[in-house]
Amino acid sequence: MEALLKPVSSTFSLQKYSPPDARGKMLNCFLTRDSLCFTARKIPVSSPHDIHRKWNVKKSFKLSALASNDEGYIEKLPHEKYMSANNELSSKRVDGYPNLILKKLKTFYQFCRPYALMGIEIVTLSVAFLPVRSIADLSPTFFVEVLLVMAMQTLNHIYIIAMNELFDVEIDKINKQYLPLVSRELSTRDVVVIAFLDIILSIGIVLMSKSPTLLAALVVNFICGTGYSVNLPFLRWKKHPLLAISTTVAGCAFGVHIFNFIHIQKVLGRPNLITKSLIFQTTMMSLYTIVGVILKDIPDIDGDRANGIDTLSIRFGEERAFAIGLNVLFAIHGLGMIVGASSSLWFGKIITVLGHLTLALVYWQRSRQIDPKNKSSAQSFYMLLWKLASISNLLTHFIR
Repeated sequence: MEALLKPVSSTFSLQKYSPPDARGKMLNCFLTRDSLCFTARKIPVSSPHDIHRKWNVKKSFKLSALASNDEGYIEKLPHEKYMSANNELSSKRVDGYPNLILKKLKTFYQFCRPYALMGIEIVTLSVAFLPVRSIADLSPTFFVEVLLVMAMQTLNHIYIIAMNELFDVEIDKINKQYLPLVSRELSTRDVVVIAFLDIILSIGIVLMSKSPTLLAALVVNFICGTGYSVNLPFLRWKKHPLLAISTTVAGCAFGVHIFNFIHIQKVLGRPNLITKSLIFQTTMMSLYTIVGVILKDIPDIDGDRANGIDTLSIRFGEERAFAIGLNVLFAIHGLGMIVGASSSLWFGKIITVLGHLTLALVYWQRSRQIDPKNKSSAQSFYMLLWKLASISNLLTHFIR
């Protein structure tokens, strides 16, 4: 810890925490300029849980291992929440079968990247309700088909994650050591089995629905997920920025939006019509996908550079890449206000214009607190993107 402390004066004294000895005593170390001495005295033992400590020397300073925003608020990122929960679980006895199962389930839950999975489910629900015109459309058959679509999208998402983790092990050893495969909480065999089961179950859902459009969505997602990550000739499209962006946009537009929309229209007995709301939501979420690719790569720059992955962050630097992503976000919500103002619903105009204006202001305000060169800071903005993208989806339903 001494290497982290930078004193503000040439002589100072600093009380340092040391673990208790076998007799229940605690050693206290006092550092001075010329000497290092230890004294032992019997004091109550307590473990420090807060890493932020203020030390009183001739001038006070603060040791902080986490970056915080202007208000001093520190947001836990998903991997930090996972590590905290995992450590808490590990501190308990895991020799019992129920505890072992619980730990495996938590590991699988984190493997699925729940923040992204939740975003996918919200988008899928939003697309499914776009063709609905009246409450009469909300039949049991409709809800069964929506559940099938959501189940297939969940499986497709997990398959894409599995491919990504299998072929990004060396990158994740640098960028994301907390991921289950890198941390060895899951084995390579486990992830291969997960991917294989995803394929089998997805095909089963398509056969059950007998829908050619769901089959098309499945094929698009599998092609994009495989081509993006798998390290084979003519694949591994993530190595090139343009191919990476094109792949994710194609998966978003066709694998999530258009084919699922057509399938729900068929369920409702309607002709295949491409509506204004579908065009807007597909365009908006495709642009969001571009921003997601840009922002995701900013905190991952070290591992990508070491493994020959070319990204906008590597080409232009973190700050310029962040500025590009932020400007695209402003363009998205500017477009949202323009399209919202043209809605045939008077209350839809108000909700969409004010909604997109509010989201743009939130992004602008939060961006002022972000340091793109700080990995935790850049990652926190990426997580904000997932949260607000869900709200953007809901605003689409007020456009007619």
